[in-house]
Amino acid sequence: MNEEEQLQRLVEDGQRLVGEEFLKGETAIPEEALDEYVEPMPGGVTADLQTLDTRVEEILVEYSESDTAMDGALAEDVHRCLDITRRTAGDPGLWHWIAVDRYPDFVRHRWEYRSEAAMREKFLGAGSDLYSNAIHRLWWIAELTSDGEDYTLTEKVFANQTIVNKVFDRWFARYQPAVVAICDELADEKSGVIDEATRRFNHALTNVQLESLSEEDARDLTQRIIADIE
Repeated sequence: MNEEEQLQRLVEDGQRLVGEEFLKGETAIPEEALDEYVEPMPGGVTADLQTLDTRVEEILVEYSESDTAMDGALAEDVHRCLDITRRTAGDPGLWHWIAVDRYPDFVRHRWEYRSEAAMREKFLGAGSDLYSNAIHRLWWIAELTSDGEDYTLTEKVFANQTIVNKVFDRWFARYQPAVVAICDELADEKSGVIDEATRRFNHALTNVQLESLSEEDARDLTQRIIADIE
């Protein structure tokens, strides 16, 4: 069994080290420069980063650049190895450190460089936006769709990129009962149905308090929306 390592966080001032040349992979940030802006996560939080290191290296070999399938192949490993609380996962600095210092090659391999702003989001996004940071999004989607050791729904979600795009880029995406219900009901639907159903579900929440919905309520609402579309 691997020894767990202390998790770190990149402080906000450290973001200035992340320039366009780094985002493109044309240059690295000197370790001594980065060390000045890295600090331990509060509470001495640890994780099995050795196992995750190995899995990320395998992903880089197994999948071609920009292949979305690598998300589903890595998400469970990210979630298992980073066995942390949601409160810890809510610290953007953790994900900035993981993306910038630990797995920059994965971020560049997964996301094609299109603009500095878009790539900065994949390295330095996080916080309330589940869809931004390249590693943060994998952890949160697995967190919200897994049931203990069961990642069946997580696998279904990543097998359908439209669900990933349309569900987890919505404001209701952090409310697990709604996420589980809508992802499960839409897992086998076509992209057009998913697009329209998530739009209508999101609109329906303007008249319903999200936190008042049980998973059964959310599932019933989703089923009625799908039936109306079809």
